[in-house]
Amino acid sequence: MFERDYLIRLLAQAGLVLGKAMGLKEQRKQQEALDVLDEFLGRELRLRSRLAIGLSDEDLLSMLSVTGSPNAESVAIVAAFLQREADLFADLGREEDSVPRYEKALRLHLYALRNGMEVEGWNTRGSIDELLTALSAYEMDALTKKAIWPWHESEGRFADAENVLYELGEDEAVGAEEGDAFYARLSELDDTALEEGGLSREEMEEGRKQWSALMKENELA
Repeated sequence: MFERDYLIRLLAQAGLVLGKAMGLKEQRKQQEALDVLDEFLGRELRLRSRLAIGLSDEDLLSMLSVTGSPNAESVAIVAAFLQREADLFADLGREEDSVPRYEKALRLHLYALRNGMEVEGWNTRGSIDELLTALSAYEMDALTKKAIWPWHESEGRFADAENVLYELGEDEAVGAEEGDAFYARLSELDDTALEEGGLSREEMEEGRKQWSALMKENELA
């Protein structure tokens, strides 16, 4: 009961801090807002923003773990804070600071969804949509693309998933067998499901041929 009460209080306080930071943002006090967010992370989670960005996703999740498993509330808070920090840095024209935060926040949100760690009252899916929009103007790194690819597929956005797969293939960040498995999964769907996901069966088969050709090109390069 004590732990649950603590987590409820932590979420409530985090929400208040996010609100305060957004109020400062509207007043064009971006640096003050950044200080408010970072101070809360340091006090409540013993985690500074710069450290969160510097750690690998695995090491960050390990820091947010209790008895071996990442704490859903802590993951939600860190993802939300990084996203708002990214907005603030974007306001300041500091893309070198905003983009990595957008990407890290997106991967954390996607991790939470994949592992059934959504926190009640925190709009994880809405945050993911916001982050994808914010990142649409940038070239995302392969780690982020690898997180987005299965997300698109699981949401039935097969054309989007295929586009990300090709980007990963061009980056040589996935192997032939991963793409082959993707097309095998698509081939088992009926035509209606494929079309709702943005692909006709003919487009899917043509995509499979192009994927095979790309993999052969990579082997010869």
